[in-house]
Formats: sequence, structure tokens, C-alpha cells
Amino acid sequence: MSDDDILALRNAAMQAAQREAETGNTEQARELYRAVLELHPGHAQAHFGLGLLEQQAGDVAAAIPHFALALQGAPDQESYWLGYIDALMSARQFATARELLELGRRHGLQGPAIEAAEQQLALSGAPAAQEIDAAAAMFAQGNIEAAGSAARALIERFPQHPFGWQLLGAVQFESGALAPALASMQKAVGYAPEDADALSNLGLVLRKAGRLDEAFASLRDAIALQPNHVHAHVQMAGALQEMGRVDEAHSSAKAALAIAPNHLEARKTLALILDNLGRPVEAVEQYRQVLKEHPEQTDVHSNMLLCMSYTDSITPEQLFLEHRQFGLQLATRVASASRWNNVPEPNRCLRIGVVSGDLRHHAVANFIEPVFKHLAGRPGLALHAYSNHPVHDGVTARLRQYVDAWRDVAALDDAALETLVRADGVDILVDLSGHTGHNRLPVLARKPAPLQATWIGYPGTTGLAAVDYLLTDRHMLPPGEYEHQFTEKLVRLPASLAFAPVADAPDIAALPALANGYLSFGSFNRLSKISRKVIALWASLLRALPDARLLLAGMPLGEQGPVQLKAWLHQEGIDAGRIRFHPRTGMRDYLALHNQVDICLDTFPYTGGTTTLHALHMGVPTLTLAGRTMAGRQTACLLGHHGLLQFIASDAGDYVGKAVALSRDPAALARVRSSLRSGPALWTPDAGMQVAEGLERAFRIMWERWCAGLPAVAFEVPPGPPADADAVSAASPPMPA
Repeated sequence: MSDDDILALRNAAMQAAQREAETGNTEQARELYRAVLELHPGHAQAHFGLGLLEQQAGDVAAAIPHFALALQGAPDQESYWLGYIDALMSARQFATARELLELGRRHGLQGPAIEAAEQQLALSGAPAAQEIDAAAAMFAQGNIEAAGSAARALIERFPQHPFGWQLLGAVQFESGALAPALASMQKAVGYAPEDADALSNLGLVLRKAGRLDEAFASLRDAIALQPNHVHAHVQMAGALQEMGRVDEAHSSAKAALAIAPNHLEARKTLALILDNLGRPVEAVEQYRQVLKEHPEQTDVHSNMLLCMSYTDSITPEQLFLEHRQFGLQLATRVASASRWNNVPEPNRCLRIGVVSGDLRHHAVANFIEPVFKHLAGRPGLALHAYSNHPVHDGVTARLRQYVDAWRDVAALDDAALETLVRADGVDILVDLSGHTGHNRLPVLARKPAPLQATWIGYPGTTGLAAVDYLLTDRHMLPPGEYEHQFTEKLVRLPASLAFAPVADAPDIAALPALANGYLSFGSFNRLSKISRKVIALWASLLRALPDARLLLAGMPLGEQGPVQLKAWLHQEGIDAGRIRFHPRTGMRDYLALHNQVDICLDTFPYTGGTTTLHALHMGVPTLTLAGRTMAGRQTACLLGHHGLLQFIASDAGDYVGKAVALSRDPAALARVRSSLRSGPALWTPDAGMQVAEGLERAFRIMWERWCAGLPAVAFEVPPGPPADADAVSAASPPMPA
């Protein structure tokens, strides 16, 4: 074949490649360009065409060599310079792109296209390393406002560089602006899709926003890019735990600690996972290790106290001392106020503040919403809500309509929240969290309000001397028996609880025992509450009723938890065929499972609360062993309110004996089942009204004592109507000076 023939063939292939590329037939075009290069390896136009195809396919690394060879073969072609520069910028090789542009300028390149490329390169460049370090240091030192300003300045100058967006996202996240933080982190990942830090930070924000599947995907990608990325492993552990995949969560936390044995967040996460796996002794060991090195971690201390409440090896006296120690340690770091500007007028309208991280779709909201409905608009009270969670939902929107003032305070530090409560002139501040998540107990330790109380969120003492009262009732804490377990003075309301059940709960089915001929027991409690001693008692009951069955529902995904329960039941000699495990499910399906159960079995020493009420609303009573702590008396209290004293056992023998007695009278069980939902109960409108009236009277008594200069004392609120409206000024209280 002559040179002319080769040239003609090359030109024909080149023309065909261009046509195929123009019509979108990229594979055919790619093969034709390669054919041209086989005939002429230095063919600039073919290299340029291949470079464009590779870049369009997203493989910029493969495109860059072709652009370089195209420019080498035809340096007089402006489009080759521009294509090469664009590819380098896409690959974030800004320094090389800048050098190439300067070289092109020296070769005489000029005109609007070159100026546009120069401008884009200026915007797409990278800040100096010193500038990045300085901005990052501002954030690390807690100078959030300065860090935010630095982030915005970097974004203005380098809008396509990920660092500015990451820093801005971190500032927004720290400030509680979850939606903007998410948008910023997504921008960062968009500009740096293979940056493990950006992906891990995005995973954190997605997790906090409750978008767990997306968080998992982002964190998985971060770990794939950088297997030793500790932050990604820690966030993955947290996300997996919240997804119910506790076995995998445990592995992720262990992986993080294998990489960095002293990593604080990794150890905190491992402790929480062990707690949720029902391994409280190991969890407490991890919590103590963290507190030994970081005694200022009050959230860890609270988590440990909650975990201890589940532990049957700790006596009530030891548990109280541990809570008291929390208060004493906090008091050494935080000064409690003793002066306020609140006007001591006993009959004026009171500003009542409630602070909680659970003013959203959460179990606590089921208890407070029916009460808030009846507190709203009362002339003697003005409600102020301090919401300590960044996520809002439909429940949040409903709760907002019942209060006079709403404050989102998740982003405020303790000093700022104290200042806000004082500025609002709150007379009585009520904690609704105790030692559960998103609490603000360090703020209560500062005592921003003259009077402080705790209610609903936690079945136990705060341990804080700055909290004056705990709101309860005589069903929960009978007089004279439990005062020594609280730093607060106990205020017994006529009723301290009301409950909002699921609106579309399934209908109640007939008692299963009537058709089955045997009792079906059930437990819907968290795995962390089911200890070896609990299984031993349940096994005693199953041995006493050899035909009975047991359903264990709400089990986390994975095998670690159920495997342990199966092993314990096997050790007790219980046939595995009598036990059925059911994983976590949606609320309606969860409630429908109660139609397969005759009697629920309670845990101890931490008994059911919301779980017990859901069961009662589905017509299923709970057999409970009344404990010696507030946490141990929750179910007993709820049963007492519903007149079901026959389901409250005093000891293990009584527990089994009551189960046997109940099995002999299925007709009585059927009557209880059919009457629970429609009878007088904590979910009736009257229940919310009764609690609201009791609270208003309690607040007034507390306030009158404070106005008179008297200390907090325990008292019982008598039943009856609230204070005469004529005796209470409906005017707003004067603001503090």
C-alpha cells in the first residue's frame, strides 16, 4: 500500500470517527480514532478527539495524555490548549493548568476564550496551604464566627474548591443549621467526590438529619477510599446502630479503635453500642474509661447513669450515689446562681420554661402533647419551650402552637442558653430529659431560673442540687418510701401522666388464648433491658406453664443480641420451638403484633413505660415485678392508673404465681382486653386535663413559697380545680430588669 493510499485511508477513518462522535456513537468513534493512531501515532486531531470522548465518559485521567499529545502535535491550535487546560481543571490539577495557560500566553494565545479560561482557572484554583490551616485552626479553637467568615471568603475566591464548602458546612452544623450544612457538604463532595474527609463529613450530617441510608452510602465510599479513616468508621458505627444493625455497628466501632485506640468518639460510640446490645457491665467499663480521661464529658456521664439504671447488679442506694456524684462533679465546674430579677408577686402570670431535646417525633412527645393542649391559653401561665434538637417534624409543628414562645437552642452553648432563659424571665424551668440524650443538665446546674423541676423524660434523679423539684404521683412513688433516692423534693400530682396513642392503631383482636388453648406471652422491650436475670424469671414462668409461648419482638437486625438470648433460654432448658423472635418493624405492624399476645412480660430493674402503654392501648396488660427505684416502678404506676393491680408482682415467686393464676381464667383476661381501650385511661382527654390542672396548682405552690422566701419542700397537690382565675393576673409578668 502506497503512502497516498495510507493517507487516504487515514483521512477516511478520521472523517468517519468525527461523524460517529457527532451522532453519539462513541464506541465506534473511539475505535476509528484508534485506527487513525495506528496508522499515524502522532495524529493531533485523533488524540484530541479521543481526549474529548474520554472526558465526556468521565475518565479525565485517560483524557489528559491525549490532550497533551494533541497539543504537542499541533501547538498552533487554540482549541487544543483550551481542551487540555479544561481537562486539568476537571482533574483539579490547578497548578499544572495555570502553568500551561502561562505557557500558552507566551506562545501568543489571546482573545475572549483564553480570558474566560483564565478567569475560570482563577475561580477554580486552590487557596494556599497556610490559608487553609489558618481557617481550620479558627474552627478547631471554637471561633465559629471567624471560621464562618473565612469559609465564605474562600468560597467567594475559590468557589469550586471543596475546603471552603466543607468548612462552611462544619460551621453551619455546629450552629444547628442542619439543612444549610447538608447543602454545603454536598457541594464539597460534588467538587471532590474522591475526598474521604468530605464524604465522611457528609455522612455525619446525613446521619444527624435522619437520612441513614444515604449516610451509610457516603460513609461506605469514604472508607473504601481511605480504609483507616477513623471519623468515617465512628460515624458508620453510629449510623448502623441507628439502623438497627447493631452487630455491624459493633464491628465498625471496634475497627475505629483498632486504628486509634485513644479516639474519644470511637470509645463513646462503642460504649453506647454495648449498652444497646444488653451488655451494660462492659458499657459502664467503657464509659468510666472515657470519664477518667475526660471528666468534662457530661453527656458520657449521663449515658453511663442511664446504662446503670438497666443494671441489676447495682443497688438503688449505689445508683443514687452515682447520680449524686454527677451533680457534685458538675457543681465543681459550674457556679449555680443565687440571684434573679424575677418579680416575687405570688399571684401574677408565671413564665414556665420547658427544655428538652425531644420536642419532636419521640416517646416523650406522646406524654407532653396531651398536657400542653390543656396548659395552652391558661391565664395564669405563659409557656416557653427550649428545643434542643436540630431536626423539626410534624410533632414539633403541633407542639409549637401550644406555647407562647419557642426557642431553638441546640446550637447555643451553656452560657448562651443561660443568658436566654434569664432574658426571657422564666420563673420555673422544667427539664424533660433527665439523663437521656440531648439533655441540658449543665445549664440547669447554673440555675438560670429561680425554681427548677424535672418531669417525664427520665425515671430518676438528676443528681443536681440546683433542681428543686421532681414531679411524680403516688402510683409511681408512694409517699415515704423513695424520698432518699432523690436530690429533688418530690411533688406528687393527682396524676403525673397522660398519653397520646397512635392515631391509626389497629383494632384489638380477640384474646389469642381462647383459640390457642394456651397463653402467649410477649416482650416488646429494647434488647438492652433484657438481662440474664430477666430471662431466668421468664424461664421460670415458662416452666410453670409448659404449653405457653413467648414472642420477643423489636429485636435488632443481626444475630448478636438474639444469639445471646437464645443461649440463655437454652441454658434454662426452654425448648427453642416455644420462642419466636421478631425484628424491628414499622409502628403499625409493631402494634398489630400485640394481637398475637395475651400478656406482656416486663423487664427489670428498668421496667416499661411507652412500651407498656402501647400494649395497654392494644388491650394487652403487662405482668411486672415492681422494683425499688422509679425506673423499676414505671409499669406498676401505669397499671395502678388503669386499676390492674392483679398484674403487679412483689417478688419472683409472686410473678410466676400471678402468671399461673391468670392462665386459669382466660375469660377474665378477655374482659380486660376488651375494656382497656374504651375505659378510663391515660389516653382520654380527661387525663390530659387532670395532669395540666395538677401542674398549674403545683407551679403556683412552688412560686408562692419562693415569693415568701421559703425553701423547696416535698408536697402533694390536692385534687380539684385550678386556682380561681380572679386570683391570678392574666397580664404578662414584668420582664427582669
